[in-house]
Amino acid sequence: MYLFSLSLLPVLIFFLFLLFSDQGVLLDVRKIVNDESYTPKDPREFCRRILTTCYMASENSSQATYDRAKSLTEEIGSYHININIDGVVKAVWVVFSAVMGRLPQYSMCGGSSRENLALQNVQARIRMVFAYLFAQLCLWTRGIPGGLLVLGSSNVDESLRGYFTKYDCSSADINPIGGISKNDLRSFIQHCLENFHLRALGSILSAPPTAELEPLKEGQVAQTDEADMGMTYDELSVYGKLRKIAKAGPYSMFCKLVNMWKDICTPAEVASKVKHFFRMYSVNRHKMTVLTPSYHAANYSPDDNRFDLRPFLYNSAWSWQFRCIDEQVSKLESKEVNSRLEDVV
Repeated sequence: MYLFSLSLLPVLIFFLFLLFSDQGVLLDVRKIVNDESYTPKDPREFCRRILTTCYMASENSSQATYDRAKSLTEEIGSYHININIDGVVKAVWVVFSAVMGRLPQYSMCGGSSRENLALQNVQARIRMVFAYLFAQLCLWTRGIPGGLLVLGSSNVDESLRGYFTKYDCSSADINPIGGISKNDLRSFIQHCLENFHLRALGSILSAPPTAELEPLKEGQVAQTDEADMGMTYDELSVYGKLRKIAKAGPYSMFCKLVNMWKDICTPAEVASKVKHFFRMYSVNRHKMTVLTPSYHAANYSPDDNRFDLRPFLYNSAWSWQFRCIDEQVSKLESKEVNSRLEDVV
């Protein structure tokens, strides 16, 4: 039985429907629900038996996200819980203020980037505490024996970039989507939408990815993942495959991308993107040592310390590699200028 984030639902829905087409798993189902005579009546009934979903709202959560979560849980039939974490978040800052005599502010309120990040991290880590608390006692409150596994919801792109907080709501017992890129996950959601007729997935698919950890602006989400990361998920997917499969470093990645993206980016723009990725990759790589175990189904799965023996501490300046990139950019720009002059002549 499981307690998990709503972003995992499309993946689990797929396996749920597979279950009803394969009678060979019936014995395993009965073991999971601890009932030797149990036979699922329909997907929604079975979903309610084994899946507990939890929406952990804060003052930074939008109504639109709440509505999407509510619609999807109603469609799949999971046992659903709504929690508001604001009280606990405020209690943490009361303690901090009493000890240190100051309170951090969000950047939109004049705070520094350190303050802004700390305010977000507290929310994320409290969600992890709640996830494990409810996983341990949720069935007990319902008079059901056993406990729940906590499922993580960080995808492979976010892990590679380090776009998650250590020991936050990405920490779990297992992460079903931890080895899947954002682009493949979108394709998977589209497949579920088309084949399982879950209308709620349509609004989830069209919604911009956001952590919703910063204040709303007039009730609307002001924070997006891609803006926070400084790169798009499409770009991150390319970086991940080049880093993991091609084992590309900064210079070799630049050389590959300057040709791949020649129609959309100048060499200088490609250089800037590659440098930014590797800076973020290196300063966050220590997080890879504590990644939640994932289901690995693709050759671009995260190069964490269990599968990759490269160091997890890098010099984020990448001085030699970045210097080689700058030299190559100068050569390419000079070549382009000379080519234009020849065309004029």
